[in-house]
Amino acid sequence: MFSLTAALLATSIWDNYSTATKAIKNESQGILNIISLANSIPIPKEIDLSGSAKRYTQSIISDEWKTLSKNRSISPDAEEKFIAMRAATFKAVNTLPNRAESKALLNAFNSVNSAREMRLAYAAIDVHPIRWYALLFLGVLVLITIAFIHSSKPKALMLVMPISTLTIITPLCIISLTFSSPYQGVISISNGPYLQILR
Repeated sequence: MFSLTAALLATSIWDNYSTATKAIKNESQGILNIISLANSIPIPKEIDLSGSAKRYTQSIISDEWKTLSKNRSISPDAEEKFIAMRAATFKAVNTLPNRAESKALLNAFNSVNSAREMRLAYAAIDVHPIRWYALLFLGVLVLITIAFIHSSKPKALMLVMPISTLTIITPLCIISLTFSSPYQGVISISNGPYLQILR
């Protein structure tokens, strides 16, 4: 039961990480697509779509990543830059006579929008504390059971208890290095995909 509970808890946390990682990759790829389209199709220079996309990316790296890791909140600066990028995108779409180009630009923005919503949603997801309590309780029960089984053999008990304790503590420590939010903890998601955009 201890192993099953630990596996279920770890799976739940790592599913959060996997989904958030996918959202980050999709958002960064969508931003790259917007920048690429802005540089390759005839958009008026005063709209500066490429610049607004890069400013939004910079605000994610410099500000929103901190707010997500500290208190799981949206950055007002990043939100403002995102709204500016959205406005620039719609202005650019309205100036494009080519439907294929405007559709490609809208699709790129929609992918960024969807991925951003997913990324922010997973910052607030939490694992219920009862699951942690249940895991700790089962770990203690395992140790008590082992102690009773080997109570008639003191030498075996002295050997098996440290091994069992280490076996229980190891997965608990690995899981505890992560938080329910993929942006917190020692093992947290990197903002590397966004850094690639500004290089």
